[in-house]
Amino acid sequence: MQPHFIAAPRKAPYLIVMDPLFYLPIVYLGVVIGSKALLGVAMHRLGGRYNNRHPRAQQDTLTGWGARAKAAHYNSYEAWPVFAVGLVAARFGGGDDLWIHGLSLIWIGLRVIYLYAYVADFHRLRTVSWCGATLAACWMMVLPIL
Repeated sequence: MQPHFIAAPRKAPYLIVMDPLFYLPIVYLGVVIGSKALLGVAMHRLGGRYNNRHPRAQQDTLTGWGARAKAAHYNSYEAWPVFAVGLVAARFGGGDDLWIHGLSLIWIGLRVIYLYAYVADFHRLRTVSWCGATLAACWMMVLPIL
């Protein structure tokens, strides 16, 4: 029996039936791999085609929004592990499902805003969305001890 002063994790309402771990492939395919679409468009516009034999060499010649699309794409790969660790820590550490779902959706939304802001060169919005997404991922890491 659990002591009365230690609250048991509250489970999400019955309407949320998805296990939070399903966010891992959703985020990887949607945000990380999805950011490649912007980079692919930029590469296609550079010389009229995508160089599948030497894509990195072609990416290195991008300038302007294409170079920002490349940086945003690479940053998506850097941000995904932080989200994944936060989600796994919250899920297996006994975090509240409602908080896990909410913070995951906040992270996804802010990362989409980040991609747009980076490519469009809205540097302040990019910084705010990056900070918010990082905070959401870190918050998930400490959910089990709150």
